[in-house]
Amino acid sequence: MQLDIKPASDYPVTDLFRFLNLSFENYLIPIQFNINQFLGMLRKDGIDLNTSRVLLVDDEPSGTALIARRGWTSRLAAMGVMKEARGKKAGSWLMEQLIKEARARNDREMTLEVIEQNEPAVRLYKRSNFQTIRRLIGFAENEKSPNTVRPASHLQEMDLREMGRLILQHGLPDLPWQFSGETIALLNPPARAYRNGQAYIAISDPSTENVVIWSLLVETAARGQGLAAEMLQDVMVTFPNKQWHVPAILPEELGFVFERAGFQREELSQWQMRLML
Repeated sequence: MQLDIKPASDYPVTDLFRFLNLSFENYLIPIQFNINQFLGMLRKDGIDLNTSRVLLVDDEPSGTALIARRGWTSRLAAMGVMKEARGKKAGSWLMEQLIKEARARNDREMTLEVIEQNEPAVRLYKRSNFQTIRRLIGFAENEKSPNTVRPASHLQEMDLREMGRLILQHGLPDLPWQFSGETIALLNPPARAYRNGQAYIAISDPSTENVVIWSLLVETAARGQGLAAEMLQDVMVTFPNKQWHVPAILPEELGFVFERAGFQREELSQWQMRLML
């Protein structure tokens, strides 16, 4: 079996989209992108197609590795091997090449998130010397738990770029890539951001049935007063009859806010990992 890699930028975007979906066939959880989701991920996550790679097995595209970059940090945004090449150590070989290339670029660290229940992938990254930073969890609104009804406050809509700036100022310094201020600042309407005093929230399009909570923030000096839970209740009253969801990229130590608001923790979790280069 002959292994090689080529820059993702050598391929049309439509081919990359197809390769990525094939790489996640029969995955632990169903992952299939449509073209708009794929293009949105490339933009929002800062994926660099020049440093992203397509895995070739005997000259045939057989896997994909998408690399996002900010400054001296690279993130493995997605990596998968097509089913025909699995179980042949192609993934381990590809990971070795990605790390070598990151060091050659003088990157200082590489980060990733991996589903905790995906034991083969976790073992692969640990063998590559990635260290665990924290567990990441997700939440969904618990329909069985009655919400505390309170009058809807006057939420003020704000620029998503300003929300990103505030996260950089008040948020954890090592937030997962998708929750970071830089990522939130790159969201565009119909996503929305709102403020109420010193509390802030960023959500996906509130006109749809399913709404994702992308960020929930309280200024440092105002914490411990229940403002985060109040903001959650306010936005849910403002946009009633929605299904609210937090993807499994929330640091576990912040989960208490959603538990207090009546959200149910989901079974799926991830490890946030980092390799110092």
